[in-house]
Amino acid sequence: MKRILLADDEQDLREILAGMLEDHFEVIQAENGRIALQKAIEFVPDLILLDVTMPEMKGTEVCQKLKAHPATRAIPIIMLTAHSEVPDRVQGLQLGADDYVCKPFHAEELRARIDARLRSTQVQAEAVQVRSLGNLSVDPATREAKVGDRDLKLTALECDLLQYFMARVDKVVPRKELLGALWPDAIVTHRTVDTHVANLRKKVAGFDHEFESIHGTGYRLRSKGQAES
Repeated sequence: MKRILLADDEQDLREILAGMLEDHFEVIQAENGRIALQKAIEFVPDLILLDVTMPEMKGTEVCQKLKAHPATRAIPIIMLTAHSEVPDRVQGLQLGADDYVCKPFHAEELRARIDARLRSTQVQAEAVQVRSLGNLSVDPATREAKVGDRDLKLTALECDLLQYFMARVDKVVPRKELLGALWPDAIVTHRTVDTHVANLRKKVAGFDHEFESIHGTGYRLRSKGQAES
């Protein structure tokens, strides 16, 4: 079960949010910025919900310290802010926060944003683990890819899409899954997925695996010797 750190000085709000999340996550609570920083370093949660305005240490300062700490810098942070706190929201994003939600907010929206950030983090983790497949190699840090000795001119999104398939070779990947993983915050359609896959197919010419279309579902990356007609 993934772990979420919930930091907010409003006890009633913390209890409401914790109740909403505890069916799916382990929730750790912190009532001020100093305790939030301590618990983040101690427990290293999978995601942090961080209120901007807290006693002892503001959320923006906590965010800055977490992004500077080796153990916590990769943890996604969603800031909880009031509508009037525009400068703090901007500062939080500049310091490395991944998203923000304005109070008051709908529980469904917050849950959707949490799920999107966790999926994005999972995709990035898998991308780092996948380095090569057949005659294709990818450097996840620079998003440089090659088929044999030929450099591929991939966009950042195309590289992420390629690595997503590489982590799931021989598995059917539905379009809906791709939309949720690679376009979590955008309003796009299945046609968007098809267009990007078509462009990627052209750019990886010579790759000894190919993208197989699964009618009505999505795609599968398979070895050319195994791909079905």
